[in-house]
Amino acid sequence: MTTHQLVALSFPLLTALAVAVVALFVRRPWTEKPVEVGSPSRERVLEHVERLNAEIEVKTHLVRQELRHLKNTR
Repeated sequence: MTTHQLVALSFPLLTALAVAVVALFVRRPWTEKPVEVGSPSRERVLEHVERLNAEIEVKTHLVRQELRHLKNTR
């Protein structure tokens, strides 16, 4: 193998090494405090899902109207 081929083949290993160095020594995960995420109440989740469903229904209605309009203009 030529020197260029060896250098090219070593790039994935060098990339993995760089990621490991950053993850271990720059970020220092052992000093980070765990993030406490409060559990959302069931009602809030249900309200959010209902809002999303309403948005989907409105968009579906608009798309159907547009399709009807396109069929009628042909």
